[in-house]
Amino acid sequence: MLRVLSLFFAFFLCLLFATQLQLTHHEVWWPDGLWNALWCSVAVKDNAGNFVRNLKLEDFKITEKAYGRSGELLGEMLVKFDRSDYQFKGRGFWEKSINSDKLDIAFFIDGTGSMEKHIDSIKEQLRNFLNRLIETGTDFRIFISMYDTENEPEWTVPNYVTRFFGPTMLEEIEEAIEEIETEGEWWNLTWGYDAYLWSLNLDWREDARKIVVIITDVYTDSVYGPNWYFASGCVTSMYAVDMAIRDTKIQLYYCQPDEEHMAKTELSENYSPQVNIAVKENNFDKLAERNPLVRRLSWPFNQEEIELKQLPIVDSKYYFAWVSDWRKYSFVSRVEVEIALVATNESVHFVFYPLEKPDGTKTNVWAKNPVVVVKDERGLSLSFRRNVAVHLYKVMGDLDRIAERKIEKDESGAVNFGGIRPGRYYYILYANYGSYLLHRYHHLGYTSSGWIDITVDSITPSEIFAYTYGKAMELYRTKGLLYELENSKIATAEMKSFVKDASKWLEEITQDGITLMEMETIKRFYVGLGSFVNMIGYASTTQERVTQDLEQIVQKATDMVRKAREVIGKLESAKNLILNVTNMFIDVVTTNWSGIAANVTIEQLIDRLVRYVRDELVDDTMNTVYNKLLEVVAQPERILSFFKSNVKTWVKQMLSPSQIGEVVESFVLNDLIYPQFTSHLEEELHELLNTSKTFVQENYEKYWDFYKRSELMRKSFEEMRKSLMGNLFDVSYKALTDKGPIDNWQSVLLVFQETIPFVIDLLKLFEVRYPEFREIKEALSTLYQALDAIGTLTKTYEVALKVDYLNREFHQRVGSMSEAVYQFK
Repeated sequence: MLRVLSLFFAFFLCLLFATQLQLTHHEVWWPDGLWNALWCSVAVKDNAGNFVRNLKLEDFKITEKAYGRSGELLGEMLVKFDRSDYQFKGRGFWEKSINSDKLDIAFFIDGTGSMEKHIDSIKEQLRNFLNRLIETGTDFRIFISMYDTENEPEWTVPNYVTRFFGPTMLEEIEEAIEEIETEGEWWNLTWGYDAYLWSLNLDWREDARKIVVIITDVYTDSVYGPNWYFASGCVTSMYAVDMAIRDTKIQLYYCQPDEEHMAKTELSENYSPQVNIAVKENNFDKLAERNPLVRRLSWPFNQEEIELKQLPIVDSKYYFAWVSDWRKYSFVSRVEVEIALVATNESVHFVFYPLEKPDGTKTNVWAKNPVVVVKDERGLSLSFRRNVAVHLYKVMGDLDRIAERKIEKDESGAVNFGGIRPGRYYYILYANYGSYLLHRYHHLGYTSSGWIDITVDSITPSEIFAYTYGKAMELYRTKGLLYELENSKIATAEMKSFVKDASKWLEEITQDGITLMEMETIKRFYVGLGSFVNMIGYASTTQERVTQDLEQIVQKATDMVRKAREVIGKLESAKNLILNVTNMFIDVVTTNWSGIAANVTIEQLIDRLVRYVRDELVDDTMNTVYNKLLEVVAQPERILSFFKSNVKTWVKQMLSPSQIGEVVESFVLNDLIYPQFTSHLEEELHELLNTSKTFVQENYEKYWDFYKRSELMRKSFEEMRKSLMGNLFDVSYKALTDKGPIDNWQSVLLVFQETIPFVIDLLKLFEVRYPEFREIKEALSTLYQALDAIGTLTKTYEVALKVDYLNREFHQRVGSMSEAVYQFK
């Protein structure tokens, strides 16, 4: 029975593979006489015309036959796959079977220390996702990178070229997954929005589904974040990413826990709405509310939530790469290569000529010193030397695998490739930093890619362009900041006019491409602009908090008066009974009285308390408030005048916050925020724009050494952050957060001090016989406590700190920004 089944299976295989092996491509990709590196690809179909998948290298046999001058057979050898350096850095055999679902997907994984406990699970999920991609036959390309703050995203294996990897790069992708690990022992507010914008520099396919997946255990940082003490604190806004998503259709999937499950309790400090409400308002979830292409994935990361489509296979190829070595012979006229299926002996063939073609054309030749000229985006040749490095690659398939063959740097914009084999090459041009894409705000660079054809005596094209790196990324970053400015809570007509002027300027300098000098200007401009937006976050919070505080002070002071009137009202209601009772014992009652009480009758004492609460308590309360403002605020004139002309009147009238809200809001915006912050901001925004315009005009014709210029930007940004922004979060936190209670009204309300204790003593004498006195006594005994609990003075202290912070912290920071971002130029 077993033999019958075996024979049936063999017969089935014969039918399955009959006449279905097709040669799709072959190439001697690195010729060198009788030693040659080759690759080829074949397709395998069954008898019904369906592609056959999941074959192994062992299912094929590749044989070479070498022939001499007269066509005689010199020898035959079975191809071995043992030269990985000349097998596109791999094992020499790959399958690429794909359906019609094209998917480009980039994963960015938070690499800070707090993610360590999640990494193993993420790696397992990525392995499972890779398996799903292969099983479904998705036409995928993938990129996997760690990210944190200012470091460049790159493959987790350092020597990988920054590009997408597809189905023929499985081993490399698996290695990259294995290399995923965290660094450090801490957490940080990571730059998810920067990672998304950076991804715009990858080689996305126009006709593919495009997804960026960001995995982090904390809120994403933004321009509003607290970490501006970093040399490159985050300058990216949510709106920059929103714009980019809408334009590029690159979807954003984010995987992030709820706040209670985030990395550290310090989040409550760093993301405190008391300090800067804009921080939480710029997280991924808020972006998802405004953009349908943003989607939240459940935590922990589960790859099954990423949709893969079950579709028929539309193309399938098996790739082979190996070295053909016939150097034991002095001459070989041709080599015949046979690729056969082991199970059926079905085969296909191709021939190559290691030394010369039948027409006498030599194949073992070199091109000598082909030169390509590199120009910038304006069409100007690069000056001086070593501006760029041009990497030449030989390619297998549709950029499925690449092998670097040459790296040359320019001399005054000319790249001489020296001695090189003729052929078609894929080039990637980088600024001379290495084969990765730079990310830091102060870095300038070039990049481009394309094809170069080299013959023995020519190179096509003879000119290539070095495009300024990161154009889309940086323009979205800048436009996002302008949007933030125009739509901020404190935006004025002047600020909106500035946004129009700045947007027009951006269009003007970018319409014919962006040179390195113009990119430097854009970078300096948006770092300065980002600093302003960061400060606007604190100023807006200050505006909101001071408005609330002032309304609460009116409410609290009113509550104090109302409480005192309530308590003293009870005493006044019981006055006749008290007088009747105490007339019999007047000598006993008043023997030890002093102060006011020593010179008045009991009736006069009660009347004094009633009149004080009715006519004088508001004045004493407000005088205490004034003194606290004077104690804390260095320039108290505006706020003190407002209290004297408005707050005191409102308390006397016992108005509610809803009745005074518009007046308070107008005062805070126009009399506090505008003169102390917004007016200076309006002036400095125009200064920043004018400085940027002048910088472009003065340097338009100059050569730009991006090493030197990047270093000058780095120094400018670091000094600016150190001197103007480094401690802004700390001082804002101290000024804007709630304080502990400081109310002690017993020490300042002197009339109460000199009257209430004696009334309490009086009521104690008679409370046993007259229980109604006990309630009055208790109310009087706890009046100070009740007044302190209302917290009028504490809230006054808090508003005084905010106003003083507004007066002290912003004028110099704002007014120095343009000079600071252009300090070293």
